[in-house]
Amino acid sequence: MAPRRPRPPKPSFCPVCDAPLGPDVAGSDDARCTSCKSPLLPVKVAGLWRRAAASAVDGAILLFTAGPLAWLVAAASEEPALLGGKTALEMLLRAFEVPPTTWLARAAPMMVMAGVYLGLFWHLSGRTPGQKLLRLRVVDGTGRSPGVVRTIVRVLATLAGAVPGGLGWLWVAVDLEKRALHDWLAGTFVVRDA
Repeated sequence: MAPRRPRPPKPSFCPVCDAPLGPDVAGSDDARCTSCKSPLLPVKVAGLWRRAAASAVDGAILLFTAGPLAWLVAAASEEPALLGGKTALEMLLRAFEVPPTTWLARAAPMMVMAGVYLGLFWHLSGRTPGQKLLRLRVVDGTGRSPGVVRTIVRVLATLAGAVPGGLGWLWVAVDLEKRALHDWLAGTFVVRDA
């Protein structure tokens, strides 16, 4: 059996200017980007499963806080139930008949509450309760909590990334830097606390 060859190091990039970083930069005492001279802090980015677990905790919190509000709004409206039917097959077929705008109108209260929840926590502390439980933090390229503009972009991109089957979120699984689509658009990273 032939000995295994060591894997080449994964390419890394400066979080500020996106310049490629060589493996020799990480070994120096005062690690700085060779292009923009920004200090580089050692971090460990969060992977898909840890981020998914944090999202599940936050989803449960939203279900019990924003869920009743969304139910009250739907109950107060005069429109018929979206998934009316006696059997599961009838309900599924009815779901395909409903226009997407109706689905979005019904989901709007929940999406607004989720946006406020995520935006406030990300801007004020850099993490939601689910991320705090799993020791994760949202940071910008300099290692600080995202500012107002980055937070708004991240919230809108997070909600939009859920619409096409969660593909915006699943980008973490294939990205070298383990960033979702909303991370790329907002210029943020999700890192693990030390």
